[in-house]
Amino acid sequence: MLLSWSSYPPVFHLASAGLFAIVVFYAYARYKLSYWSRRGVKSPPTHWLFGNFGNTFTLKKPPGQELQDIYESAEDNDSPFVGFYIFHSPKLLLRDLKLMKQLMVKEFETFPNRCFGGAQQMDSVGLVNLLGIHQPRWRYLRQKLAPSVTGLKLRAMTPLIVKCSEPMLRFFDEAKGDKDSAWRSFEFKDVASRYTTDVIASLAFGIDTDSFDRSKIAFFEAGQKILSGLKRGIIVIILFYVPGLIKFVENFMVGPAEYFRIVFGDSIRRREQNNAKRNDLVDHFIGLKNGEQRPDYIFEGDNLLSQAVAFYVAGFEATSTAIAFTLHELARHPEYENRLYEEIQVHTAGKELTADLINEMEFLDLVVNETLRMYPPLPMVDRVPVRDYKIPGTNVTIEKGTPIYISINGTNRDPKHYENPNEFIPTRPRIESDDLPSSSLSFGMGPRSCIGQRLGLLMTKIAIVTILKEYELSNETKGETTLRPVTVFTAAADGVHIKLRKRKV
Repeated sequence: MLLSWSSYPPVFHLASAGLFAIVVFYAYARYKLSYWSRRGVKSPPTHWLFGNFGNTFTLKKPPGQELQDIYESAEDNDSPFVGFYIFHSPKLLLRDLKLMKQLMVKEFETFPNRCFGGAQQMDSVGLVNLLGIHQPRWRYLRQKLAPSVTGLKLRAMTPLIVKCSEPMLRFFDEAKGDKDSAWRSFEFKDVASRYTTDVIASLAFGIDTDSFDRSKIAFFEAGQKILSGLKRGIIVIILFYVPGLIKFVENFMVGPAEYFRIVFGDSIRRREQNNAKRNDLVDHFIGLKNGEQRPDYIFEGDNLLSQAVAFYVAGFEATSTAIAFTLHELARHPEYENRLYEEIQVHTAGKELTADLINEMEFLDLVVNETLRMYPPLPMVDRVPVRDYKIPGTNVTIEKGTPIYISINGTNRDPKHYENPNEFIPTRPRIESDDLPSSSLSFGMGPRSCIGQRLGLLMTKIAIVTILKEYELSNETKGETTLRPVTVFTAAADGVHIKLRKRKV
């Protein structure tokens, strides 16, 4: 005799419901992960839950390395794009320089926004600035901020940057050397981070700090709460790659900004009360605050603070990463270190360091650009279309809201663009291609490329010149550099360890 459904024990009901849920979820996942195959776009093998980002979400690889692996997974190296998934959400990775330029530059009005922060932009201090703001407010904000980093303004800010290198030199001089040796060991991502913090504190917040003095590191420690640590690393990965999950972490996003809110507000008030100018970014921010305003973006309160925070967040990682890895590669290649030192001596002997002098150093420029090619601080570029877009010459349509990505690592280490791409060769011939950006994509591409590019390069070059003028380098890091997995930025897992020795006069 057949039993009725209700006569089965509860455990049977639970098991049946669980099995049904698994079957439904499997069917759902399989359908979602067939998005690209249904459109004739090839994609690498996917995980049923994580898509193609399993190693990132299990903290084994940084997302930049995941994107490079996806770039290199293409069966045909000439494939212009490859589909992939973050969880079950479809994304498109561009592999062709002409297509990158087409979408990022010529079709900017179709692809104007970044994934960063998502559509809601809940954290005003962190997101409603050039890093995350959406079009059309982005264009207005860019136009207002662009005059703050012109060549003339950078020349005026150079003495402030040079002054911030002085605590770094004192730190080197006062450090204890190795036993029976004049060499002194340093972890240079930390050193460069402290120097960069002092520069941004001076330029964007209008205050003098000394992040090398343990009694004066309040600003540096506040910055670390925003940018460092496991929790912050996970939050930043979500901001960049899974903005749909922001609502689950928004309560953890706003707290660290309170310190900067107080410091920035005090600096603005003192500057206005004393009617003082300092030739820094704060002067420009005050001009925006007191100038003509537009109702959809008023430069006051957090809207003003967010501009200073944007310069700090972008400048901190980009500059400190560039400095650390430049010195790392120079320490590994004494022939390049010696050549650069000779150039520095020729241009700076008996002279005050200026922006014009920095710009005259051609080999310095080659060295820094080659470092950025190999170690881009933010190893990806992304955009989100505001309407459907059919890729020319194909039957593939990028649907509205489907993000496109560029793997900077994948592109910059592709042998079809660079011979011996994994080798540090600052003297390599420049590839003649209108499609290859001069900055090797390290500062983005198109109208939305980094507004602070020249400022970041100036800060980096001043640090390199200042250090090499006084010290010789010796490499401590052995073998290949392993990258830290819980960060969207390029960061060595075990740090960048370099020895310094005072040069003989």
